[in-house]
Amino acid sequence: MLLLILSALLYAHAERKPNQKSESESVPAVRISVAPLGYSPPSAAYLSYRFSSASLSFLDADHLLFTFRTAGLLKRLPDDPPEDEDQNIHAVVLNIATGKAEREIDWRMHDHERYLWMLSGGRFLVRVRNALFLSDSSLQLNPYLASSTKLRAVQLSPDRSRLLVEAEKTEEPQPIAGDESAAPKKTKMLKIVILKTETREALVASESRRPVAIPMVAEGFIEAIPGKENGEWIIRQVPFKGDPKIIAEIKSACDPTITMLNGSVALTSSCSRNSGDNHQVTAVSSDGRQLWQQWWESRYVWPTYEYAENGRRFAFSSLQVNRALGTFEPVESSDVVAQMVGIFDVETGKLAFVKTATPILSAGQNYALSADGRRFAILREGAIEIYDLPPVSVPESLPAETSKR
Repeated sequence: MLLLILSALLYAHAERKPNQKSESESVPAVRISVAPLGYSPPSAAYLSYRFSSASLSFLDADHLLFTFRTAGLLKRLPDDPPEDEDQNIHAVVLNIATGKAEREIDWRMHDHERYLWMLSGGRFLVRVRNALFLSDSSLQLNPYLASSTKLRAVQLSPDRSRLLVEAEKTEEPQPIAGDESAAPKKTKMLKIVILKTETREALVASESRRPVAIPMVAEGFIEAIPGKENGEWIIRQVPFKGDPKIIAEIKSACDPTITMLNGSVALTSSCSRNSGDNHQVTAVSSDGRQLWQQWWESRYVWPTYEYAENGRRFAFSSLQVNRALGTFEPVESSDVVAQMVGIFDVETGKLAFVKTATPILSAGQNYALSADGRRFAILREGAIEIYDLPPVSVPESLPAETSKR
C-alpha cells in the first residue's frame, strides 16, 4: 500500500493551532548521539535492496533497544553455507534519562533480512537464519521456534498476540500427467502457520506458492473478496472456527489491501478509476463502523508500520521518490528523496506528529512508538531523538471517558 506523506504534512499545517510549533520547530525531549555507540550509516546498497541494518524499539518507559550493523570483516565459520552473507549486529540497551548504554552484545547474522520483532512487555524475537529466539533487556537469546527449512517471513499482529511464520516446504516430485517418461518436477511451496505468541500453540496452518501478508486478529483474520457487482468488494472477518462476518463493503478498481491497526480496527486501501494512482484509505472497526476516511497519494513507496502496544496510535513510514514509478519498476537509491514518518491516532485518523528520518532506511525499523503511544523515537541527523506526543484525540461522537482503554 502506498502512502501519502505530503498531504499529511499539509493536513498537519492546517490543523495546527497558532501557538503550536511546526514540524521543523519541534524540539526532542531527549537526544542521544549514535556515533559514540559505534553506529555509522549503511551503504547505498542497503537502500536499494531493502537490507535490514538497524532497529529501534522501546523496551519500557525508561529504556530503548538500539541494534545496528557494524562494519568490518568477519571470519567465515567452517560449517556456514557458501550463500551466507554474514553481518555483525551490535545491540545496545540505552537508558533514556542518561543516554548511556546499560548493556551491549554482538549477534552474528547470516543474511541481510529483517532480524528483530518486538513483543509485549519489553520482550522481542530475534531471527538467526531459520530459528527464532526470545530475548529481553538481558539481550540473551533463548530458543523460541526453529524451522528445518528456510524461514521466509515472520509477521506479528499489532497487539503482539499472534505470530505468523512462513517456511519453505518442498512437495514430493510428481510425474507430469500424460507423459510417464518425463522427469518428475518438484514444486516449492510455503507452509504458513499462525500461532499464539505466549504459548506457541498453532491455531491454523495453510500452504501458498508465494509469501503472503495476513491481517490477523485474535481469533482469525480479515480478508477482501469480490462482491456481486464489478468493482465491489466485501471486507469480512474470518474466524479460525465458525462462519465469516461481513464488516464493510467498498468500491475499488483494484484489489484492495488491508492492514490491521490494532486488534479491532482495519485500514483498507482502495482505488478509483478517476483518482489516478492515488488510494482511498478507510478505517473500519470489527463491528462495522467506519471511523475515518482519507485520500493517500501514490508517489510514496515501500511503507512500513509500527504500532503502540495499547492500540491507540500507529506510525507509518514511506519513501518519497523524485519521479513517477510504474508498478513493477525498480526503485534505485538515486530515486529516493526522503523518508517520512507520521504518527496517527487510530480512532480519528488525526496526524499527531511527523518527522524525516536520516539516514534513509528502506527496510524501516529506524523509528519506534512507546507502549502507551505518548513517546516517539527516531534515528535522525546523527542521533536518536525522542519526542513527547500530545494526548490521543477523542472521536467527536464519543465522550472522553468512553474512549479510554
